Amino acid sequence: MTIDLPPAVADDWRRLGSRTDERSLSLATVTAETTVFEHRPTADALERLRADGDIPARSLFTVDLDISPSLSTIGLSSADALEMAAPKAREQFVDTVEDDGIEVGAERANEYIDRPDGSVGHLSVLEVAYPTDSGAAADGGEGPDGEPETIDAEAHVAVWPAADTYVMAGGILPLEAPDDADLLAAALDVDPARDREAIVDVFRGLELEDAADD
Repeated sequence: MTIDLPPAVADDWRRLGSRTDERSLSLATVTAETTVFEHRPTADALERLRADGDIPARSLFTVDLDISPSLSTIGLSSADALEMAAPKAREQFVDTVEDDGIEVGAERANEYIDRPDGSVGHLSVLEVAYPTDSGAAADGGEGPDGEPETIDAEAHVAVWPAADTYVMAGGILPLEAPDDADLLAAALDVDPARDREAIVDVFRGLELEDAADD
């Protein structure tokens, strides 16, 4: 099922699309339904930055994971297996992003995070090189080797245990605008601190029990 954004951020974001992926692990099959949300106030600028991608440079996402057979069937609890599940969840996210032509780089942070309800999840923060369209910058949008220009961006992906499965959420945010594109830069309104706070609001407000019960 699609996992909606919490009320704290819902007004400024709208659902852009979703995709379903399946991955076989040693003991189970994991089906992930990823829903991507775009930022309403800067949607036009994000489209000008890159028109042909499925994941905007400023975006939020939620992922509903279905594990078959269930964790309890194979003798595991989602909380106890979080340390094992977090890297697999991160790999699934990286595959989804890279399928959209976005380059994921080094890991900046890898830590456990607490929610106000006491739930403990795992967070990874990753460096991202986000591609731009050829018309995004005044110089044509290509580097000296003919490869598309990119801007520095950052991805946050977190996973929490939820009953007999896991829930993932996070976002991508731009850290800069293209060079020599002043009007686009103004429209993009690059503000990493604000965007990180929106991602934290998702982490704090996501309905974990509802996601697991449906």
